[in-house]
Amino acid sequence: MTRRSAISILLATAMVSMLAACNFQFALPAGEVDRASTETLAALATQVAGTLQAVAPEPSDTPIPPASDTPTPPPTSIPPTQEAMARVNENTNCRTGPGTVYDHDFTALKGSALRIVGRSTVPDYVIVEIPGEPGHTCHLWTRYVDVSGDLSSLPVSTPPPTPTPGLQFTISYAYLEGCVGWDPGFKVVNTGGVTFRSQQTKAKDTVTLMTTQDSGDVFDKRNGCLVDTSIPMLDPGMTGYVYANTLVADPTGHALEVTVKLCTGPGLSGTCVSQSITATP
Repeated sequence: MTRRSAISILLATAMVSMLAACNFQFALPAGEVDRASTETLAALATQVAGTLQAVAPEPSDTPIPPASDTPTPPPTSIPPTQEAMARVNENTNCRTGPGTVYDHDFTALKGSALRIVGRSTVPDYVIVEIPGEPGHTCHLWTRYVDVSGDLSSLPVSTPPPTPTPGLQFTISYAYLEGCVGWDPGFKVVNTGGVTFRSQQTKAKDTVTLMTTQDSGDVFDKRNGCLVDTSIPMLDPGMTGYVYANTLVADPTGHALEVTVKLCTGPGLSGTCVSQSITATP
């Protein structure tokens, strides 16, 4: 019951009691009427005071905040961010940088899914984590992958320095050629990124212990005493020939210890690199 309702009931009760007292005075003498009315009013006052005390709210230590006209918006749920992934459609190389000039680091196989951890300032490249190697990343060309997820919050990286082209070549025994004596010929392939302009070849017959060497600024192929002069230098990816001139004894069936040195400048100048093999004509 509210306080207002209680007060209304008490007032109604008081009115009834007063009316009853008024009716009561017609049956009592004048002195008795005054005394009865006084007692009735006193009793009603006591009853009202007790009732008001009963319905009064208990004091509270918690303050009641003032009403606000601004409604509180309902809480909204934030959807989880979708992880950025690269799904590989064709086998493709993942490199140390964004481009074929960088070293091969990892082969991404068709059907695999790689986690994207960064973006590159070079278009069409993303940085992915190599599976099973936490913290080891490589640059993946997006031509052969499908990219999904949110990339906007990923860090952006500038390409690492372009690697210095390497001085590399392979060497293999080609054939035994001769004009005056026996000239073992060897095929060399420039597998690096720098042009070679001169060469030196040393050979030792492990049976006769004879040694020989030759050098020059060409990589021509010989045919007997004829020389094909179409290879004056060895550019990256090109194939040329070098020879060990000239063994007096026929080296057929003998193991030859051969060292070939290629240089970036003429006359064995510039930067040089050497390789050795053992070959049997």
